[in-house]
Amino acid sequence: MIDNGRITVCNSTTLAIFFFFFMTADVLRAQAQKRTIEWHSMEEAQQLAEKDGKNVIAYAVKNWCVYCKKMDENVFSDQAVIDSLNTYFYAVRLNLDSNQKMIFNGRKTTPREFAQKHNIQATPNILFLDEKGNIMGQQPGYVSVEMLPKLLAFMGSEAFQKMDFKMYLQKNGKASAN
Repeated sequence: MIDNGRITVCNSTTLAIFFFFFMTADVLRAQAQKRTIEWHSMEEAQQLAEKDGKNVIAYAVKNWCVYCKKMDENVFSDQAVIDSLNTYFYAVRLNLDSNQKMIFNGRKTTPREFAQKHNIQATPNILFLDEKGNIMGQQPGYVSVEMLPKLLAFMGSEAFQKMDFKMYLQKNGKASAN
């Protein structure tokens, strides 16, 4: 510190307090930048998608589904997954055990009826929809935290219209899909 033109040395306690506040501020800043998945109702997602041309992803789950819980805990909490999901899609979470009505393509339905109509037979299941509600693709089963951002980019960038997923991974220098 400078005191009347003289330099004095800070003691170790002062330095420790300064370091603690500096590190705490850095951690809080990093946490504030961390984003979360923006989940929407099906009706809201379709309205937003139609307005700006972004696609919709419907993530189908059941209450008892062990792999759904694992995806929630290990995959949908990952920042790369969150960023890819929010970049390319409006996300909808469909609980297939629910009888709550929802609006899809302007019609009332339940998640269970939606699943039956779109051939969702197991959970977890990801359904990719365009802004009009047309199915672009479907991914049944658990998808790893390493693979989901790649799949989201493949579908969201509409690369699926030009090539298959394996070719996409090879072309983009990413690990192969097994």
